[in-house]
Amino acid sequence: MTSDKTRTPEPKETAEKSARDDAASKRRFEGRTNVVVASLLVLAIALMGNYLSFRHYQRWDWTSEGVFTLSDRTRAVLRELDHDVDAWLVLSSAEPNYQDLRELLQRYRAESQRITLHFVDPDREPGEYRVLAERLRLGHADLGGGVLGSDVAVVLESGDRQWKIGRDDLVSVDFDALEAGEARVDVRSEQALTGGLLEVTAGRPTKVCVTQGHGEWTLGRGAERDLGALQDQMRRDNLDIQPFETRGAQRVPEDCDALFVVGPTTAFTSAEAELIRGYVQSGGNLFVAADPELRDEQITATGLEEVLRDFGIRIDRSLVLELDPRFLPQSATSPIGPYLVASWGDHPITRPFRDPPAGVLFQIARSVRPVDPDRATTLLSTSESSFAETELAQMIQRGEPSRDDADLAGPVSIAVATRVERLGEAPEGETEDAAEDREGGRVVVVGDADFLDSQYLGLQEVMNYELASAIVGWLTEREALIELPGRSVEARPVRMSQEDVDGLGFRVVVLLPAAIFFLGFAVWWNRRS
Repeated sequence: MTSDKTRTPEPKETAEKSARDDAASKRRFEGRTNVVVASLLVLAIALMGNYLSFRHYQRWDWTSEGVFTLSDRTRAVLRELDHDVDAWLVLSSAEPNYQDLRELLQRYRAESQRITLHFVDPDREPGEYRVLAERLRLGHADLGGGVLGSDVAVVLESGDRQWKIGRDDLVSVDFDALEAGEARVDVRSEQALTGGLLEVTAGRPTKVCVTQGHGEWTLGRGAERDLGALQDQMRRDNLDIQPFETRGAQRVPEDCDALFVVGPTTAFTSAEAELIRGYVQSGGNLFVAADPELRDEQITATGLEEVLRDFGIRIDRSLVLELDPRFLPQSATSPIGPYLVASWGDHPITRPFRDPPAGVLFQIARSVRPVDPDRATTLLSTSESSFAETELAQMIQRGEPSRDDADLAGPVSIAVATRVERLGEAPEGETEDAAEDREGGRVVVVGDADFLDSQYLGLQEVMNYELASAIVGWLTEREALIELPGRSVEARPVRMSQEDVDGLGFRVVVLLPAAIFFLGFAVWWNRRS
């Protein structure tokens, strides 16, 4: 007969087992604690990152053309906003450009806290849209079962002022270059929105008066020499352009922020010249674009030579010729133009164009030089290979240009800017700030008016309008106009031959599934073995 005896653990073994259990329990507790602490730390870091991203919003645009970056001009306008603005996007979310416009408006909001965004979809929120359309007078149609939206896409509202932007003002596509494979998407959305902000927040529009009566370029479209394209562009920037007849006028209107003299073919009278002199010396601003008008084998006078010389700017009776092929477009057939500006001076007008050097086209220009470099600044110059022909009669007789000692050697100045002293004695004890406020008008003279031609203002490859806008911005002290606006984006179409399409189909339909099958087979075989 056998009996089972239960072995009683020794006290030492019991103590060791208890110690092991305690150690294991402690490790489990420490592990769980570490997991909880790590989770809390990750959560805290995520919350901190989210908070910092909310307080310090930052975007990075890696596109080659800066598609998702607001232009310098728009950022300058947003920095200067001193009124709250409500922006209403009243497009259907099914519209092709809806997401792009929504994203663009959010960029504006990120740049300025004064902008409040509202998104109303006429299809999904017909009731809210109907009420909004009545209040904003959008011109919608109520169809009973639904609402037919108007052509208005965005409404900007500040106080009692409104500005409506239509679909056609936002995005358009130029397919004329499709044959060359360079269809362009003209991204006008930013320009339209920024111009609308100026309309609802600025005071009265900046007024530019354009002289008439001397064969100058005309406002509107249809004439051989018209400023229609410039006028349209400037209106988007909240600039009001009006004609001004100097003959018989006693003075320039007080509400003219700048006076433009563009391409006169006949001379101003001495009385008109003195009228302009008094306007500038009393604080007015003057822009002169003087074409080299040829008559009887010599360049005609503008009648403003003496006045401009007293302001520190000399207009020469010469014709600038560019001989450096690097600055001649492929279509150029003559050294008199068109040609590109070779160098930019150091001035607030030109600083946005200097780095990298921007392209501006001139055609048939005359030389314009500072009388005293300490008083006036050269804005634009041609290359060292250029020269200004002063003996035009001899050049016409020869039938070709020929440089001689009487000509002006390159680089030749073709645009100059200066500030004019205000008439009257300065009061005693005047501070520097007060003296700055008492300075007279600003003057810019360019030896060519053709750079304002519609065909050049519409070219995306050059920056003729940007230069004109910067000149107006400096003259009228609207700094935002000096900054560069957004540029159009080149749409790069994907071109594939039938052979390319067949090859792509073979890779997607055959090779990709086959690769997945063999990868799965390899994993199965590895597990089996």
